[in-house]
Amino acid sequence: MVLTCLLLSAVHQLGSSGWFFTTSVALAACAWFFLRRLTPLAPETAAPAPARWLRIAFVATVAPIALANFSVALSYEPNNYDSLTYHLPRAMFYLGQGSLGHFDTGNDRQIYFPFNYNLLHLFGLIYGPPRQVLTLFNLLMWAAAGVAVHRLSRLALLSANVSLLAAWFALLATQTLAQATSTTNDLPLGAGLVIALVFALRWSRSHQRRDAMLAGLAAGLTAGTKLTAVFFAPAAGLLALVWGYRCWRGSQLVQFGRAIRAWVLPGLLALAVAAPFAIINLAAKGQWMTRSYDYTLNRPLSVGSAVQTAKGYLAQLFLEPLSRFDFDQERIKRMNAWADRTLFSHWNEAHAFSKFYLFPPDLTEDHVWFGLTGPAVLLAALWCLARWRRMAPPVVWLAWIGLGWFAVYFLLNRWSLYNQRYMVPAMLLMTPCLAVMWEIDWIGSAARRGFRAALAAVAVGTLWLAGTYLTQNTRRPFIPFWSARIAPAALPTLPPRLADRLAMEPHVNIQATDGNERIFLLMAAGHHQRFTSFARQVPDAYNVFSQWGLARKVAYVNMAQQSSYTLVKIPTKRTAGVEFLGSIGTGVETQDYLGLPPKANERPPRGSNRQVLVVLSYAPSEPNRYLFTRIQIVGLNPADQARLRVGVEYQDRTEEVLATFDRSGEAPASITKPFRRFFVRVTDEASGQGIGSVSVPRLIREKPPEFGTPFEPTVIFTDKLVANDPVSYIATTGLDNAEGPYPQWHLPLIRWARQPSVKLEIPADDDLVTLRLTFSLRSFVRERATIALLHNGQLVKYYDLDDHNAWIDESLALKPAPGKNVIEFRNVALGSAADWPDYLARYPDVKDFVVAQKIPPEQGAREHYEAFGRKERRVLHFKHDLAPSTVADSRYYIFRDLVVEGLREP
Repeated sequence: MVLTCLLLSAVHQLGSSGWFFTTSVALAACAWFFLRRLTPLAPETAAPAPARWLRIAFVATVAPIALANFSVALSYEPNNYDSLTYHLPRAMFYLGQGSLGHFDTGNDRQIYFPFNYNLLHLFGLIYGPPRQVLTLFNLLMWAAAGVAVHRLSRLALLSANVSLLAAWFALLATQTLAQATSTTNDLPLGAGLVIALVFALRWSRSHQRRDAMLAGLAAGLTAGTKLTAVFFAPAAGLLALVWGYRCWRGSQLVQFGRAIRAWVLPGLLALAVAAPFAIINLAAKGQWMTRSYDYTLNRPLSVGSAVQTAKGYLAQLFLEPLSRFDFDQERIKRMNAWADRTLFSHWNEAHAFSKFYLFPPDLTEDHVWFGLTGPAVLLAALWCLARWRRMAPPVVWLAWIGLGWFAVYFLLNRWSLYNQRYMVPAMLLMTPCLAVMWEIDWIGSAARRGFRAALAAVAVGTLWLAGTYLTQNTRRPFIPFWSARIAPAALPTLPPRLADRLAMEPHVNIQATDGNERIFLLMAAGHHQRFTSFARQVPDAYNVFSQWGLARKVAYVNMAQQSSYTLVKIPTKRTAGVEFLGSIGTGVETQDYLGLPPKANERPPRGSNRQVLVVLSYAPSEPNRYLFTRIQIVGLNPADQARLRVGVEYQDRTEEVLATFDRSGEAPASITKPFRRFFVRVTDEASGQGIGSVSVPRLIREKPPEFGTPFEPTVIFTDKLVANDPVSYIATTGLDNAEGPYPQWHLPLIRWARQPSVKLEIPADDDLVTLRLTFSLRSFVRERATIALLHNGQLVKYYDLDDHNAWIDESLALKPAPGKNVIEFRNVALGSAADWPDYLARYPDVKDFVVAQKIPPEQGAREHYEAFGRKERRVLHFKHDLAPSTVADSRYYIFRDLVVEGLREP
């Protein structure tokens, strides 16, 4: 696959499925003819089989887990965050542009990082199969890793029993098991490395060139898969120097020279297979690797950082299994608090690049560790290295290389919560060190029994934790075949308009702004589509623009945003423009998506795309933040016959036009004085009449970043309180957690009022001018109820719930008082005195009749209701007391909608 992709990339035909199939089949045929000409190897001597009980136990435990893994792989689309961010999108972009060259992106990982394994993803994408197929590659790598560890153990002079045990532990270590149903590249890296060592050990026995060549090929494919392979180099290099020194001391330099010559060609093959990504980087950017992610490294080199990294990772390796026997979230919180107080009270956040958790808060391939197998393998490797004279040399080599990887990684990197998967290759290499403990023959019988008992306990714990991971996985839980449960959605739902637009377009060009954006979500809406990533607009493609939602229509003074964007509506626009497609994420992670149809200048507009996108880019912070501002206009076409001006209003209310456009494009601008807002004004070229305008205010943000920016800058906050785990600006009392939906009762997601008084407390805000309250409620279980709505203790309105099946929908504007504001829904007792003035106000015809008959109002209302109103089912309300009224079962009423908005203007 790698060679196929390299050849087709050279002629820009990588996106052609026909060329891909023809080339790959031709290369496979050439390889088959070449292998046919090789002299077959002599059959190996039959090796003794493992003990029968061990084989039965292996199959009885591994087979169900393999079946569960296969079920998970077929049930869920790929949803690993890194895979959605750069592994899979880069493969789609390669297909879209027809080559492996660089493309425009804000995520350097999509273009710089090694790509060999991503080319296998490309093979899985080019023919358009179900995306679950992509996960099967890792599942095959999981099986290959088990087979390779078994073969490596046999070549390392371990017995059949020990080799099968090594394969068992390698397959069921929790992190390795987790990678089997993911689409990350750490497990393939480990499997490839073990396979390379298998052929290298075969060569040490046979001295056959084919073994060396296969080892070089596997090593090259591995090195071209992930950069973490380089952390093996120091230990491997030292091992080679020791070997050379021993040859020199033993007068075996001739044999050493022959061995070096035998590995020259395999080494060149490994280099040829591993280096293409670096050559492409050098040709495109003049550097073999980006420095954008140097913040993850221990630079400048600090001993304190290395010690903290080692302490954090080793503590997690040994202690993390304690949290997963039942995976109780409350207990995990208490354990993390204990660890912060006792073990890591002096944790230095400058030496880490994510929030520290000793016990990860969820159960995914990004956060789970190796169970009991991990610490046992590490201790066994240290034991083998300490007792190296009594161990088989290959086992000592494996322990040295694996432990060397850990030492180099701890020294050169900072701590992170989700990097334990990088350790999979080293753990696979050292697994035989653990299994060898089963048959150590140079210790006493009591010690040997102790080792075996400990190994059995580790095996039982490993099996339990493997089952826990599969059934309680946060992203992809195993749902048994006999269960009536349905697997949850693997991917978040795209906004309907975004999904509809993307599904119908054959060619989509994506201009993404965020370096950590899950772009692959946009590529899962349709089938057999072409995706490209160019910073320019592609005329014959549907152009999608992503913008940071927190910077929507506002320029914040106190946030490190690098751009703002807004949409200006032009009702008289003559051609298609930009339409808002929706948002993904919440708070600081919100991404807004906007679309421009192909050949927009030749298309008539429709209601949702009579808009122009204006993007203002500037420095992330002062000083001179706006000195080198760039203005980008998208969706303004010559046929619109409009002129768009972007300007700035300074603090003294004077204005300056920064740039003028009559079509899409970019222009520089410079702002050196304090200002209040940007403004955008559009005029008709012929008449000069204004046809559109919008402002981008410059504001101070006071809310924390988990609160998103409202869609309109006049809105300070929007709190939707009927939601699962709502992020709320206001404090609530009396509301139960969200539940539902309940289709059997025709109920959507709801929240119960569980107290007689439900209070919404809005913090003080000097900019708050209007409160907008929108709600929908009903009693549901009580035949009749009355709710009093109060604002700061003053009655606003009574609501009589006369029909428990009917929803009361209301939207009100309230004038806030200075300081804190309190909105209250109060359950009050049903009144006994009829409210006759309300009856007359509700029915004007009755009032007119009573006035015409010159009857006292209340008397006339009562006589009309008793004579006619009751029969006509006219509503009669009763006067209420404001005192709260309790209900025995605390089920007062339910909300299906409850939204509070704070506005800057009336």
